Amino acid sequence: MFGVDTTTIMIGSTLVLLVVIALILNFRLRLRRLGRTVESVNRELAESEARYRLLAENASDVIWTLSLPDLSYTYISPSVTRLRGLTVEQAMTETFPESVVPEQRERVRRMIESRVARYRDGHFGPDEAQRVEIRQHCVDGQEITVEIIASLMVDDSGGVVGIQGISRNVTARKRAEQVRQSREAILAALASSARLLFNSNDRDEAMRRALEALGRSVDVDRVYVFENHQADDGELLATMRFEWVNTGIEAQIDNPEMLGMPYRGAIPNWLPALQDGEAVHGRVANFPEPEKSLLRAQDIVSIVVVPIVLEGRFWGMIGFDDCTRDRDWSQAEIDALGIAAATIGSAIDGIRAQQELERLVSTDSLTGLSSRRAFLEQARQTHHQGLAGQSSTALLIMDLDHFKRINDEFGHPVGDEALKAFARICRETLRPDDLIGRMGGEEFAVLLPDLSLKTARKLAEDLRLALESSTIRLPEAELSLTVSIGLALSDPADRQFSSLLKRADQALYQAKNAGRNRVEVLLPGESY
Repeated sequence: MFGVDTTTIMIGSTLVLLVVIALILNFRLRLRRLGRTVESVNRELAESEARYRLLAENASDVIWTLSLPDLSYTYISPSVTRLRGLTVEQAMTETFPESVVPEQRERVRRMIESRVARYRDGHFGPDEAQRVEIRQHCVDGQEITVEIIASLMVDDSGGVVGIQGISRNVTARKRAEQVRQSREAILAALASSARLLFNSNDRDEAMRRALEALGRSVDVDRVYVFENHQADDGELLATMRFEWVNTGIEAQIDNPEMLGMPYRGAIPNWLPALQDGEAVHGRVANFPEPEKSLLRAQDIVSIVVVPIVLEGRFWGMIGFDDCTRDRDWSQAEIDALGIAAATIGSAIDGIRAQQELERLVSTDSLTGLSSRRAFLEQARQTHHQGLAGQSSTALLIMDLDHFKRINDEFGHPVGDEALKAFARICRETLRPDDLIGRMGGEEFAVLLPDLSLKTARKLAEDLRLALESSTIRLPEAELSLTVSIGLALSDPADRQFSSLLKRADQALYQAKNAGRNRVEVLLPGESY
């Protein structure tokens, strides 16, 4: 029923409780079948069950069992109140599918049926736990994302009699992942937009395509740019200059109210924030008048408006309308859209901000190191220069050991802080001219130009030891990390950088297979 990744189950202690409770229940069943009614055995079982039930009822995760085929709860721990706001009694009145949001209920039923059928066909054993994420509703009407880890309960004959599992709220973790992905999508779209804006002769078409790229990256229905100007009496006005709308959305660029719109008459509550360089965002239903009426007339449900400030002057604004959903905007999204606003304004005003945009694209937003693409481009160039100058270049490919455990145990925000800490250690340990890049996830690379194998190995060992001896102190935890490093040195035969990269990557696998937390070297001509 539940997912496929069983190796990352991190809630071991809770699963032990489930197994013990299931064993107790099965043992009782066997005793009854054997006709054993010895009072001392029953008393010991009752005491044992009471002890483990006390532990289960004080666990932070929700522990539960289901009966088949009706999928009703036969047990659920009191922590369901923290998870969903329900009492145990209220939760027990639902079946498991009824606790899931309506659009997922039929899928859940089919998954359970498929899981039981696959067990009966011998595809896996009864103790094999599986994982899946679902959405459940809370007593206050909110929906949460819940990670489920569960396994089948079987009797002595191997027949399936129920399901046992645990539930954990992962809403915050999922939201953090979505925010990070959204920010990266916006910056990627911004890079694409910049190329259009700064290299196209057709400014109007380039602007439309740039706004479309930004709009699709943040999943909105309308994106537009207003330019400020003044009336004869000095009143501040705004006129829509450019617009992109999604299919089925009415354009507003020809709306007379969008031409020479007076700030103090149309959006007076926004003006102070925009003049201070702050974004305005939210659900239209929560805005005061007159903004609410203006936006509702354009079928806007939620909105972000970011000021465009050029050389310290409030030049205009860029707006992002969602006409279909109530949504909340994260600060990371707003910050990224702020960069977009500055770029759009610079393009319109004829200011070429290409260098800053290239920095955004070439820098990993989390660690500040070179992005994978930027690292590979510069590394290839440095490698070829080394070959031409007959100097050696070393390449390190590094992978943080067992990093997934950190994400699983503490969440991705803690994992992000660990990645940033490792990037800082790299900068402090390596030479100023060494090129450091994040290749993706917990994998990093370092290009060490113009040095011998001995020196390269020493630098790699220094870096490994620096990380091993460091304790990363965070509010949530104190972390100790290690890193596996693969080292390769360039050879005149390596005409292509890809050959050096492949050798370093093979050395990394050798380091991991040899026990991790070590440096392995693969010399030219060797293979692994």
